[in-house]
Amino acid sequence: MPHPSGALKLAIDLLHLPSQARSVRSAPLPVDARVLLRIAAKDEEAISQAVELAGRSREVVLEAAAFFIEQILLYPGADSYRVLASTPETPYRELRSNMALLLRWLHPDTDRQEQRGVFAARVTAAWNDLKTNERRVAYDRLRHLSMTKRSGFHKGLSSAPQSNRRRPARQWYRSGPHDRDAVSFPPLRGYPDNVRIFLRRMLLQLFGRSAL
Repeated sequence: MPHPSGALKLAIDLLHLPSQARSVRSAPLPVDARVLLRIAAKDEEAISQAVELAGRSREVVLEAAAFFIEQILLYPGADSYRVLASTPETPYRELRSNMALLLRWLHPDTDRQEQRGVFAARVTAAWNDLKTNERRVAYDRLRHLSMTKRSGFHKGLSSAPQSNRRRPARQWYRSGPHDRDAVSFPPLRGYPDNVRIFLRRMLLQLFGRSAL
């Protein structure tokens, strides 16, 4: 008997072990993730093949595909490529087709209980980011910049002095005698320049100049 595809098997496994969602989110998408969009959009040919390959009922196959989409593609913080079950290498035609499949899944005719309407705006926003070559280039530039900053931030934290990294949490937040909401932070000395600049900007935005 043939075996289910990588994406279908992963979706069914995840349905039975939902605690694994976090680790799956940080991993690359299966190359055949699109099959789950077809199943969720009620493509009868895709559903029939999935039922036969997985040896599971139609209901389980549909539920597994929907659960994967909600938890692995549409989780908070997912970038626009992941929302559309794609990568930066995905061609335009497939991006557009994936968007259409997701919106079909979210359409009231398919989602009769209207429980997934909240995802429609996210799918539309992702498509708006990538729907033209100019927007895609701009989005790729911002995405690369964000990933570079995030990588540099974590790298800087890992090389921070032990005395700062191991400071007890209670020393990070301290109420003053005159302002019960006053906040004080450990000194930023010893951190790399890029980390200190990032932290200063973040603290200024959150707490104003008094935090520094």
